[in-house]
Amino acid sequence: MATAGLEPLRVEIYTIYPDVRSPERASATVRGSLPSRAVQHCPPVSAASGFGWYVYPPADFALRWDGRESEWSLLAENEPTQWRSLAGGHDAQLPDVKTYLADAPERFRKDMDILRRFDGGFPFVDADPRAGNMIEVTTGTVARTSTGWCLLARPVPNWPDTGGVQILDGLVETDWYRSTIPTILRLTEPGRTVRFYRDIPIMALQPVHRSTFEAVGSTPLTVGRGLHDWPDDIWAEYVHMRRERDDPTRRSAYRREQRRRARETAGYRPVIADDSAPDESAPGGSAPDATKA
Repeated sequence: MATAGLEPLRVEIYTIYPDVRSPERASATVRGSLPSRAVQHCPPVSAASGFGWYVYPPADFALRWDGRESEWSLLAENEPTQWRSLAGGHDAQLPDVKTYLADAPERFRKDMDILRRFDGGFPFVDADPRAGNMIEVTTGTVARTSTGWCLLARPVPNWPDTGGVQILDGLVETDWYRSTIPTILRLTEPGRTVRFYRDIPIMALQPVHRSTFEAVGSTPLTVGRGLHDWPDDIWAEYVHMRRERDDPTRRSAYRREQRRRARETAGYRPVIADDSAPDESAPGGSAPDATKA
């Protein structure tokens, strides 16, 4: 992506875990879970669904909260193997993480003292000691973007909600921030077991230019309350689009208008997500699902 005055977008995503599923381009159909009508006739939904990249956890695991404190467990055959407490801000680790780190390239080993507080391992999940249902999951993901570009870490767009958990959004300045991008989540239902799977994305990363974020803070918002506040041109455009949408002989007014503008307006490029677009991520698997409870 290149825009006048902006450095072209470049995104690199690395992970500490060698066997984790590689990040993938987000799917415009949410891997087939969107209703076909939404995909065919609602370009805004499919465009939002296909915007960004999926990030996967390095293991199948589960979380639960009793109203005060949280526990976690790995999964085997979809069932928790051993519940372990996250009380007191305890950092839980995956069983094989020290093996992975011991196999680090020779040129990196002199710096392994950065993990001393984790006894040579690497944190995977921990809970806020002040709010036991606030969880940080560290997938081992580190990203680098070109100057001026940030990554918005957020829930997978339009993924089916299975309940029991809320993924929080976070805007990370990945053009300079070179540490792991955590998945911050809130458990919302005491007593409910929430499962996560290594073949199901746990979050999405979406590019946002710093200038956009700054513009939101400095741009005045024009608001009209009631039709007396509407300018004539906004009303005329609204009437035109309503007539297009309400015409029973025609379908997909939004998509038709995109095509017309592409033909008639110089420089206009419609925002269209394409699930057939080549995946430029590093080699990896392909086929997700969703967080399940």
